[in-house]
Amino acid sequence: MQPPRLSLRDCLAIGLGGMLGSLLRSWIGTGFEGSFPIATLLVNILGTAALGILHASRHRLDPGGRYLYMVGFCGSFTTVSLFSLETLSLLREGHLAPALVHLGLPVLVSLLLVIWIITKVDPRPGKDAS
Repeated sequence: MQPPRLSLRDCLAIGLGGMLGSLLRSWIGTGFEGSFPIATLLVNILGTAALGILHASRHRLDPGGRYLYMVGFCGSFTTVSLFSLETLSLLREGHLAPALVHLGLPVLVSLLLVIWIITKVDPRPGKDAS
């Protein structure tokens, strides 16, 4: 499959969204202290909710908006790399139960949240969501 060709406008939209998502992620991360990585859990669930809403309403978004919000912002706001590192750190410190919670909870909550959002917001124009 051929990847989509990105215009300069698309690249700038991804870059701007990525910058804003990264800055917000960093700002949220400064508000939490402690041994359990609650900030990562929170941003991954919030990012999933945002991505689910954007995906469900994608017919209303300009293609450039998809790059700005979905690829750029949500892609940089949520974080698999930090999520993985924090899980590994919990395991190395001998915190097996918190590591398993950190590993399973965001995945389960995010999956259920996306399913719920997409079933509530019908992606077809002209049809009311129930």
